[in-house]
Amino acid sequence: MSGTRTDGDAPGRGASGHDASGREDRPTRRGLLFGAGAAGILAAAAGLLVPYLASTSPVKVENFKSAGDGRKKRILVLTGSAREGGNTELLARAFAEGAREAGHKADIFAAADADISACRNCGSCWQTGGPCVMEDGFEVLRPLLEAADMLVFASPLYWYNFSGHIKCVMDRLYPYTRKNRPVSLAAREAMLLMCGESRLLRSFAGPAEAYRQMLGYLGWKDRGRLFVTGVNDFGAMRGKKALATAREMGRTA
Repeated sequence: MSGTRTDGDAPGRGASGHDASGREDRPTRRGLLFGAGAAGILAAAAGLLVPYLASTSPVKVENFKSAGDGRKKRILVLTGSAREGGNTELLARAFAEGAREAGHKADIFAAADADISACRNCGSCWQTGGPCVMEDGFEVLRPLLEAADMLVFASPLYWYNFSGHIKCVMDRLYPYTRKNRPVSLAAREAMLLMCGESRLLRSFAGPAEAYRQMLGYLGWKDRGRLFVTGVNDFGAMRGKKALATAREMGRTA
């Protein structure tokens, strides 16, 4: 039928790939350079994202906060970074400042400075009068811990988890969950503040889920979580909106 394309070629081109003038189509140097540049950019971006996408969890991670009941509380902020004045400490300070502005009493305890050992699971809790038979920095933490109405865990993201410093403190809470314990913690609610180099919230899925299950086991209320992405260099937290968010979380504690 006249005018009907039958061979699949574009109008004006023959089956040989030449145009009507007989010249063969060839990519231009500019086109080749542009294509190579775009491919390079895509490859670089993929190289940056693959380690995060391949090693993180699909568990949903989100920031949130809830308003308190208006009571003035004694709040203990436990920090898990060994870098004095670093991003985690800036986050913890902002929270504590906001809490004090609202009339709460807020203490900050740096777990990295306290030489607190990991739990040995020896089963000797309370046998020497205190929660643990080990004599270390936990004895300094103990009076603050037992007096607190709320605990705030502040940690950097280390290998997609809490830092070892704050994890040791968490593990040493075990005596306060034992049956026939002579002392129980007064705290019934908690918050979580974390920061890390990854720009993906899903990178915090591990500690976020561990925190959720820990509070579920203790029967505590989760009052809020704040995950700050894209901070690694010392002081990178300065100027971030997250500091204002942390301060507001302290005010509404």
